[in-house]
Amino acid sequence: MYLRVSVTDRCNLRCTYCLPEQAEFAPTRALPQELDRLMAAVCETVPVHKIRITGGEPTLSPSLLQHVRTAAWLAPTVGMTSNGVVLERLLPELREAGLTRLNISLDAADEAGFQRSTRRDRFAAVLASIRAARAIGFTPLKVNAVATVDTDPVALVRLAIAESVHLRFIELMDIGEAHADWAQRHIGSPELRQRLQAGGLDLHEAPEHDDPTSRVWSLPGIAPAICSVGFITTVSDPFCATCDRIRLTSLGRLHTCLFDEQGTDLLALLRADDLTGLTRTIRRAVGAKAPPAQFQRTGVMAAIGG
Repeated sequence: MYLRVSVTDRCNLRCTYCLPEQAEFAPTRALPQELDRLMAAVCETVPVHKIRITGGEPTLSPSLLQHVRTAAWLAPTVGMTSNGVVLERLLPELREAGLTRLNISLDAADEAGFQRSTRRDRFAAVLASIRAARAIGFTPLKVNAVATVDTDPVALVRLAIAESVHLRFIELMDIGEAHADWAQRHIGSPELRQRLQAGGLDLHEAPEHDDPTSRVWSLPGIAPAICSVGFITTVSDPFCATCDRIRLTSLGRLHTCLFDEQGTDLLALLRADDLTGLTRTIRRAVGAKAPPAQFQRTGVMAAIGG
């Protein structure tokens, strides 16, 4: 299994599809040691080959390095997804703690587009984090872009080429803050590729580089190991059959699907010292993992970690 652990629901950006300007976050969360014990309990109960640390924005968690160290002890591959705003200064410590893979979110290729998407003026900080991560040796370095009808995919791909990173377009999902105008803002991956072709970028399918949740395309004259373009097609071509992701939130709840609205409370069992019940509950929840009844979620994306 691929375990994603949300260490906080807080974020320092206000992306228009994710959080309102006056966002409200959970008043209490699992304690750092509790979250680490739950992470370990999941890994001891089901086979976990990879752990990804997420948020909200994980760099806002004071216990981030502790969580990375725990994850590195539990799984051979430890990744993290960050918006990059305050990431640069943390990179050496994260690397030393055992972080091996890194994804940085960036929805626009210029300052104006970034500010429209995030309601914040931090494009330069994110770009600096991308360059610092590449310099310190994170490879393959991936950049995630949530695509909407306002996205300039050509500019983002040209930025990815210039920075030698792997770009992943994520289809906008009908989740939380995006629900109100999702139908107007959503754009599918086939149309994104049409826009790229119209912009002079001729992509070629590279199925040998596909991930379980990403369809990868290569660029002429550029080695796929250096730069590639992927599409996470949750809406246009769901990949439920190959998805092995499970999610542990900062509230201590286990979700076996991004669209699993309620999840399963693990924290109460841990606090009751019911370790047998905890193991049984994890095993039952993961065993019941199934495609969602509908690809829609009321709760905000930041609360579950994407």
